[in-house]
Amino acid sequence: MSDIPASAPAGAPALPHPHLPHTALSPARRRKRAWVKERAFLVQNIVRGNLIHNTGGALHVMRLLTLHKMPAGLLEPSHPWVSGQMPDGQGAVWPCNVVFRTEVATEWAEAGYAPESDEVLVSKVGKFLATMVGKSVPTPEIPHGTRRRMPHAINYLHGAVHYNGLTVLFNNFAEALEYLADTRFRKELRRMIKTERREVTLVFRERNYDPVEYAYFSAFVMSHLPWFANVNGAQRRVMWGNPSPYPAVNIINGNWVADTERLRHGDTTSIVRSPVGPGLYFQGQYGVATRGVNKLEKTHAFLINNWVRRRGFRGGLYFVDRRKVEAEKFQQYKATGGQNFIGNELIQNPLRRQKK
Repeated sequence: MSDIPASAPAGAPALPHPHLPHTALSPARRRKRAWVKERAFLVQNIVRGNLIHNTGGALHVMRLLTLHKMPAGLLEPSHPWVSGQMPDGQGAVWPCNVVFRTEVATEWAEAGYAPESDEVLVSKVGKFLATMVGKSVPTPEIPHGTRRRMPHAINYLHGAVHYNGLTVLFNNFAEALEYLADTRFRKELRRMIKTERREVTLVFRERNYDPVEYAYFSAFVMSHLPWFANVNGAQRRVMWGNPSPYPAVNIINGNWVADTERLRHGDTTSIVRSPVGPGLYFQGQYGVATRGVNKLEKTHAFLINNWVRRRGFRGGLYFVDRRKVEAEKFQQYKATGGQNFIGNELIQNPLRRQKK
């Protein structure tokens, strides 16, 4: 999916200055009481985010698919949610909504790899989502099937995510762990979400990653923040993830609901929000040495991923019956017993002792 054309807008505001890395102190050895306190913190975030908050979000989606069903044609092809272009010819919005980024790395997982510029990179991720919104523009509607897999409501809500949403940019998962493990960074992230009331996406420059490590990273995020984190990327899928030009973790905090509701009531103007731009958030020093991902978080990732794998052909499409949307492929799946089907990456059960 990385061949989607995108370019940085001419004359756009500069991206925020990269946050320079610094040497973090090794974590001190913790007493048993601190260990118990940390586990309680992790579990309460998992319960709040993955169970309570995510269930509420799923119910909102189901409402928009049934009771308050949204039709095609609510937006014009030139609408910013569809084009990604700011009003009055100001250019693409995505580089303007980068609120934090690290310095570009010099070493990557594979020799010879170099990510595209940050402006192009975030524009590709944004354009990918804008294309989804565009599939609900034509009337008569594009039939629900291989050309438009998602219902209109789901396509529309991605407008709130890509256009109004904010981006935090890292090199790789290991680097991001050092920031998300920092209480100061998480506090600033939560302050920004509370103030701006927007969705946030973590985007990564490294495309050659281990899908299992990606799943573990998502579980780490969900144990440190009270929201669900969906993992989309360019490698084999894990958990509920879907394709994306670059790895992009959507921290689903629920602010998409208000914008989507305004659109449902015919408001196509106020849903176009001005970019936040650099300099308002993350002005301190962040980053601490991290313990990495623990067994609780690995188990969380395993359970979600295993659930999706057990769904077989339906995979990670929760609100859509893939068997109906891709009926021809489903018949092939049944005829071959799923032999050629590529589902989610396998994640080993961390609680099971591995054979030597």
